[in-house]
Amino acid sequence: MPRVHVVEKSTARPEQVLEAARDFSARRAELWRDVYTEHLTIHDRGETWADVTEGNPWPIGLVWERLRYDWSQPGVVKGIVVDSNLFEPGSTWEIRATRASDAGSRVEIVAIRHLRGRGWLLWPFFPLGLARRDVSAYLRQFLAEVEAG
Repeated sequence: MPRVHVVEKSTARPEQVLEAARDFSARRAELWRDVYTEHLTIHDRGETWADVTEGNPWPIGLVWERLRYDWSQPGVVKGIVVDSNLFEPGSTWEIRATRASDAGSRVEIVAIRHLRGRGWLLWPFFPLGLARRDVSAYLRQFLAEVEAG
C-alpha cells in the first residue's frame, strides 16, 4: 500500500489553506495542477462535505477519482475514494494545516493509495521516492497559488 507524507511551510494562514483545499469552483483547476474543469463534477455537497469527481488526461489516458471530501474535523480536509480508475475505494488523501510558530502555516499532505487497474503503472514511483517528490512539488505549487491570493 503506497503511502506518501510531505510537509511544507507556508506564509498563508491555516484557514486560507483549508479554505482553498475545499474550494470546488473553477479556481480549483488553478490551485491543483491535476484538476481540469472539464473533468470536475460536484455531485452533491453539504456544510462540511462534498461528493466530487476530479480527473485529468495522462499519457496513459484519462485518470479520474470520485471522492467524498470531509472537513468536519478542524484543521483537516480529507478525501476518501469512492470510485476511481487508478485507486481502490477507501484510498485516502488529506491535507492538514496548523499555525506555525514563526507565523504562517505548517501544511501536510498524507496520501494512502491502494492501486488498481492502470494505477499499477505508478507502483515503481513509490519505492524510488519519485511519488514523494511529485507530491511535495504539487503541494508547493498549491501553496504558492494560495499565497498569491
